Amino acid sequence: MRKLTLRLMVLVGVLSLPLLGHAATLHVSAETGGSARKADGSKENPWKDLQVALDKASPGDTILVAKGNYLGTSDQGYLTMTIPVKIMGGYDTSFAKRDVLKNHTLVQPSPEQNGTSRSFALLSIGDPAKPRTFKAEGGVLIDGLMFDRGLSNGYHATKGKPEGLETGMLVNPPGQGVNSGQERVTTVAQPLVYFANGSGDVTIQNCLFANSGNYAIRGSWSEGKVLLTNNVFVNNTYAAVELSGGGKSGDFSLEVESSYNTMLFNWARTNDLGDMGYGYRYMNNTNSDVHHCIIGGSTFSGLDRTRVESTAANEKKKKTGSESNAFFLNKQADLTLPSGGGQFLRIWAKDFEDREELYKYEDNVELPGSALKGKINAAYLNAFINASNTESVLLDRNSSVNKFRSAFGMNLEATSTTKVEMYANHYPLKDAIKLFGAVKGKGAQKPK
Repeated sequence: MRKLTLRLMVLVGVLSLPLLGHAATLHVSAETGGSARKADGSKENPWKDLQVALDKASPGDTILVAKGNYLGTSDQGYLTMTIPVKIMGGYDTSFAKRDVLKNHTLVQPSPEQNGTSRSFALLSIGDPAKPRTFKAEGGVLIDGLMFDRGLSNGYHATKGKPEGLETGMLVNPPGQGVNSGQERVTTVAQPLVYFANGSGDVTIQNCLFANSGNYAIRGSWSEGKVLLTNNVFVNNTYAAVELSGGGKSGDFSLEVESSYNTMLFNWARTNDLGDMGYGYRYMNNTNSDVHHCIIGGSTFSGLDRTRVESTAANEKKKKTGSESNAFFLNKQADLTLPSGGGQFLRIWAKDFEDREELYKYEDNVELPGSALKGKINAAYLNAFINASNTESVLLDRNSSVNKFRSAFGMNLEATSTTKVEMYANHYPLKDAIKLFGAVKGKGAQKPK
């Protein structure tokens, strides 16, 4: 009898212990949540700060996020994920219903956050100060968040402002402009989401990336699969996506799949449109597949395949695919390639089959202009189509400098002026949301 009692006591003690490795579900609500000290992250008592949940979570936990704007600890303007978790936005405040396009889960700073967020992406996956330390064991999921710098960028008050647009053109970082009635607003030179060279599988889906002055998604990742699916990217500079493999040269341990994404208005690095302006970039040490995407409005090209591996053998092993994509109003090409002659080759979708650099190449098409009617901001599209950046050169032979240079047989100096009609002007978030489901079977569909 004594032995039986002892066994029962041991069994009860074991059952009372917390389950090791059991993933929890945490809750965050900007509207109804409480502080880190008073709330516990439960459905009935959620936290108000998403960063609190990111800090308190255990690997594998799921964080449900209700509608609202999430700016990190003390509204510092950025979030950092140092523990692999799953984030799902789009919930109502009761966490009973989820609708990503109705219950907007935002990371949308204002100029007030620029002083504390200037050196950070809106969300970093891994600690930027400790690269290669983040391991996404069990996977990372970011689902249903909207990243937007449109309310914190600096825009020219009058320059480059076509009719019908809310703002003038973007002021390149770290320049200053105006926004929301405020002056001396500094554009932030950081991506919306940054990959800090960790490892493991990451899925980003049903998200929106808008109005970045320095990429939408950028960084490196040592190994694993990154799946980018059913996202909208609109009005970002440099490129919508640039992810490179951070492992050893030629091991291609990083695989990136970009599917059913809409990437529109991908702007050049600076307002003279001198370089960059891509939708998706095929980067080094990375195997990439891009399929069923809409890629348009790029000031250079929809796809960039100009990065060459360190050896010919590695270049031959590299897999880059483009299949069943729809291209739309890319300014110079749908695909750029190195030529070996100092300039890039410019390739259109109809000629993809001729390029051995693409191991998948079928069913790429040019999207008719009518396909996005009623979904795309008409004034923005009209301005983009009609905008022309022109450069004029003035040579004043009678200037004091040129008289001196002429006397000594030196080349004369000319001054150039660039006229910019449009550059990365603010694209309204409400219109960016309409791009979900704009074209059936291509680009981002309405989240289920």
